[in-house]
Amino acid sequence: MINFNTGKEVLNKYLGSESKITVVFDDATYMVKFPDPIISRSSKDILGYKYNQFSEHIGSNIFRACGFEAQETKLGYYTDSHGNESIVVGCQDFTQGGNTLYEFAKIANSVTTSLDKHISSIENVMFIINESKFITDKLSISNRFWDMFVIDALIGNDDRHFNNWGLLGKGDGSVVFAPIYDCGASLSAMLDDSKMNELLSSPDDFNMSELHLRSSYSIGGKRVRYFDIFNAPPEELEKAIKRTIPKIDMVKINGIIDSVTLLSDIRKEYLKQALYLRCKQILFPAFERIVD
Repeated sequence: MINFNTGKEVLNKYLGSESKITVVFDDATYMVKFPDPIISRSSKDILGYKYNQFSEHIGSNIFRACGFEAQETKLGYYTDSHGNESIVVGCQDFTQGGNTLYEFAKIANSVTTSLDKHISSIENVMFIINESKFITDKLSISNRFWDMFVIDALIGNDDRHFNNWGLLGKGDGSVVFAPIYDCGASLSAMLDDSKMNELLSSPDDFNMSELHLRSSYSIGGKRVRYFDIFNAPPEELEKAIKRTIPKIDMVKINGIIDSVTLLSDIRKEYLKQALYLRCKQILFPAFERIVD
């Protein structure tokens, strides 16, 4: 665990929903994310905090374990000027060295031939990739999107909207798929330990909670459930399933979860069982249907 107070805090340059600061630590720049408060809908009372900092760290490392280039993350502490200590996650800035991150929303802005280009639909993603003048290797970018979609299904990410992934402009003028970032909404980040314990004791409720998660995207105007789309995948997703699912190693993934010493035993067990459930009921059956 890192004490991010020992780094050099500089003027923050990052946007997004969570509170963030920018810290230079060991000659690397980190976007340091704080846990998001859960606000009551009927008042402005803080009910508790999300576990987004742990989900960011574990989710990014799961992507890396599955062969993806993903942001490097470090869990740590930060104490603010009022003496309040938080567990935070530091996400190393991968744009250092002359690279530039272009969120997919910015790529969408450069496509002027569609009025609904910001709607998070699979149709729009493919349209924008095909229409963008800046994306030359369109097949590679499309493939990486679908590969990312597979692992998002594994970790239960329902927030991979157009600002939560993108392309990396290299110093030589080329554009590639950016390292995976923004996994904080995955891995049941909104559930506290007591709710996890309750769900673990009720298999039907657990299955309902973890098998029927939705993607950020729609097809034909209907938001996609992971369970449904893997049961009848489009051709591009079929190819991604064949490429990506053999890279899922649950022993490695369980090791990633176990390495986070600040997680309770209940939380570790819940995450392991949820990931295994989606593998067993969604991902592995999809792979078997395709290769048979």
